[in-house]
Amino acid sequence: MRNLKPYVLGKSIFLREVQLSDAPFILRLRTDPDLNKHISSTDADVASQRHYIGSYQNSLAEYYFVIVDLKLRPIGTVRIYDIQGDSFCWGSWILSKDAPINAAIESALLIYDFAFFALHFRSSHFDVRKANIRVVDFHKRFGANVVREDDLNFYFEYDRDIYMQVRQKYSKFLP
Repeated sequence: MRNLKPYVLGKSIFLREVQLSDAPFILRLRTDPDLNKHISSTDADVASQRHYIGSYQNSLAEYYFVIVDLKLRPIGTVRIYDIQGDSFCWGSWILSKDAPINAAIESALLIYDFAFFALHFRSSHFDVRKANIRVVDFHKRFGANVVREDDLNFYFEYDRDIYMQVRQKYSKFLP
C-alpha cells in the first residue's frame, strides 16, 4: 500500500484519497441514472466497489479522490490513471446533484494542480463521450484540444503551459 495519502485543498472543496468506507457513496453516484449516462457501467454491489477501492489502494500508478465540501460532505469523485510517460489521464469525474455550483471548475483546477505541480506531469490525455456535450464544452473552454475521435468519444490532450494560462483566468476559484 502506498504511503502517500494525497489531500488537495481548494477554496470551497478539497480532494481526499478514497477510502473503503466511501464505497456506498460512490456506488450511489455511479448508479444514479441522471449521473451515469456517459460513464462505464458499474456492478451495483457495495462489496464489488470496496474490492475496486482496495485494488486501487494497492496501486502505485493511480490516484482516486473523493471530492468533499468544507462541511465534510462527499460531493463527487475524480481519478488520475493511465499514466503514459509524462502524461496522465483523468476521469471518473462525477459530481452529486447537490454539489456547489463551482465544484466542477474548482475540482478540475485541483486535479490539474495536483497532477502538474505535485506529480510534475507535462500533459494530460483523456476521452469524453460525444453525447456528453456539457463536459465536452467544459474541456474545450479550459483549452483542451481534440486530437482524434471515434463514433463514441472525443480524445483530448491538454498541455501544462495552456493550463497555466487558464489557471490565471480561473484563479478566483483557487485559495
